[in-house]
Amino acid sequence: GSSACPHLASLPQRRSAAHCRLTMTKAVYYKLWASTANWSQRSNYGWYQVWTRMAPWAAFVGAPAAGWYSFNWWSDEWKKTLTLGIYEPPLVHWDTNMTSMRSEFVKFHAQYPGIPYK
Repeated sequence: GSSACPHLASLPQRRSAAHCRLTMTKAVYYKLWASTANWSQRSNYGWYQVWTRMAPWAAFVGAPAAGWYSFNWWSDEWKKTLTLGIYEPPLVHWDTNMTSMRSEFVKFHAQYPGIPYK
């Protein structure tokens, strides 16, 4: 008779159907086991691929953007250093009384020092 498993067509129908179910069960479990085998290794490799593709964006877009948006929080010395000496503190500044939090550069050595005398 006909069988659901073509390789068992010569066996009696009742035995081949049971054997076919067992074979299909093993096949399903094998597929599940194969898809979950080394899952963490495949996952790590996937994240490695993501990070290697994202790294150039972090270097050439992310770093300058972080510098642009955080520039106001840098100290005056860092601003002058990282702008290759171009930065000068603004002439009119909200901190008009030049507290001790301002740097010596801003107080005495800038092009327009906050405290023009010593």
